Amino acid sequence: MKASPLRIFRPLFTCLWALCLCAEALSQEPESNNTVISDPLGFYQPSTVDSKGVKLHYLEAGQGEVMIFLHGYPFYALSWDKLLRPLSSFYHVVAPDNRGYNLSDKPSKIEDYKLRKLVGDVAALANKLSPNDRIILVGHDWGGALAWTFAQVHPQRVSKVIVINAPPFNVLLDSLKNDPEQQQASSYMEILKSGKVEELFAQTGPEMLWNYGFNKLHTAGQLDDVFKREFFAAWRQPKALKSALNWYRANIPPFDKIGESSYYPVNGTRIKVPALLIWSENERTFSRSNIDKTAELTDDFRLEWIMDTGHSPFLDKTERVIAKITTFLAPDK
Repeated sequence: MKASPLRIFRPLFTCLWALCLCAEALSQEPESNNTVISDPLGFYQPSTVDSKGVKLHYLEAGQGEVMIFLHGYPFYALSWDKLLRPLSSFYHVVAPDNRGYNLSDKPSKIEDYKLRKLVGDVAALANKLSPNDRIILVGHDWGGALAWTFAQVHPQRVSKVIVINAPPFNVLLDSLKNDPEQQQASSYMEILKSGKVEELFAQTGPEMLWNYGFNKLHTAGQLDDVFKREFFAAWRQPKALKSALNWYRANIPPFDKIGESSYYPVNGTRIKVPALLIWSENERTFSRSNIDKTAELTDDFRLEWIMDTGHSPFLDKTERVIAKITTFLAPDK
């Protein structure tokens, strides 16, 4: 009898647990609708921006200071909906599908996902939507690392940076090089880069990603059917998974090969804009040692904890996350 693909790749599932939302894989049927609707909720204005030949799709709503939300893996623009809606009453909220994701272009070369080019994507978006004023950056996971990096490279373009469960890219590289706890937590990265995940995805489809926490949040009512439908639609896009994994391939060397040329910008570059780091009590993707390292690198640093949650608190502890953000952004802060 031919072995089940899920049994063959069970060790791979264990590693992916640290990357996504920390839940036991359960068997569920995906939605049958595979049509991507760029604005399924009728709330956002969809648009695009050109970043040196790469078309980026984004959603926007509201008026006021521009607030750009950068997602991580395996998310996409609409994943921010629970934050975007309430904050759009006070800000011009903008959420792109990052390069390689969902409706944005998916360049074929790995080097097209280098961090300097991802920073250029954020610059293109900021220059279009807020050419004369600074922006607020919000990021999570890979999007958090990108937000930190943009603030390092273009501090004159950022008023404040808010990151949920992610250290700056250079801090992460330092931890991957020197911290055994982070090395163990990030052991899944080599699997992601190897192509094994793509082999499994070819057999299971988006259900592979959905079953690592999103399913439990959906069952608990934290995520609705629209989120589920759009999640499956986003991950059925051609080349979506390969392009997302190219972020790892382009930027994360083998841990024992990390050298000065691996860092971007130059190792030790400080973060000079006011920064809020929101960290979950049960965060497992990044070790807590990254908190102190980030604080040491940041001129104006604030740390806020979200208890009783894991890697993506904006999905299940939304009100707490919004409260931390709005307090930080208050005029007297």
